[in-house]
Amino acid sequence: MIRKIKRVVRGEAGVDGAGVHLTHVLSRHTMHDTDPLLLLDAFDATDPADYVAGFPMHPHRGIETISYVVEGTMVHRDSLGNEDAVNGGGIQWMTAGSGILHEEKLPPVERLFGVQLWLNMKKEDKFAPPAYVAVPSQSIPEIPFDGGHVRILAGSYKGHEGHLSRYVPVDYYDVHIEPGCAFQTEVSEKVNATLFALVGSPTVGGERVEHFHAAILEGGDEIRIVNDTDEEISVLLFMAEPMDEPIVWWPGPIVMNTEEELKEAYDEIKAGTFIKDKIAMSRE
Repeated sequence: MIRKIKRVVRGEAGVDGAGVHLTHVLSRHTMHDTDPLLLLDAFDATDPADYVAGFPMHPHRGIETISYVVEGTMVHRDSLGNEDAVNGGGIQWMTAGSGILHEEKLPPVERLFGVQLWLNMKKEDKFAPPAYVAVPSQSIPEIPFDGGHVRILAGSYKGHEGHLSRYVPVDYYDVHIEPGCAFQTEVSEKVNATLFALVGSPTVGGERVEHFHAAILEGGDEIRIVNDTDEEISVLLFMAEPMDEPIVWWPGPIVMNTEEELKEAYDEIKAGTFIKDKIAMSRE
């Protein structure tokens, strides 16, 4: 049975960091339907004034962040001593775990275009050692199908593997579909599936999903995405089993299971004890 759309989520313009203009799509109002996917922010700008302020150094705990830089450059620096740039087509995967400080600089480019996701971590893993890995575009597998190709940003597809999360098994694809064609894949009924219209407007279950909107799917053991337009489209597809754990998340970059844990994290930030043994962690 083909999955249908349970809910379409419209992206809304916003400003974050030190003044970065972006589109907020998934967040606290969708987190239970998309569990373990917490947040999806998208950005598409040709005016550097909309993003060069970047995201100054700030804390994260209890989540993993996945940044997909479709076009442009994102420079990452963190409290583990990592510093590098990911360019068009690459991804950055940061495990916050017990706590990490990081910043994202966005140098002027012709076009800055991409998406950042926040992936929840299970209660048992929220204090895991923080870590960071970058996957350049040339290392991301691209698997053809009849009418397009799949970029495996994370997980696996038809026996091919992309980056594998150490803590949360997820399949995260960038699906390119040619005009008049469709993509179809089997999916376990146990997983939550969410898609985002990155380029163009796909049709799912007879319902069109407009550009920069997300669709939360339900029911069925197959997903079918149709391109009935006259341009190639690109759809981000995210699939993972829900954690079904309490989610406590104030507006901010820390996600825990209880109010007490959240308060403790912010108290540690104020006290300067948020970051644990960073030398030991960086060696893990």
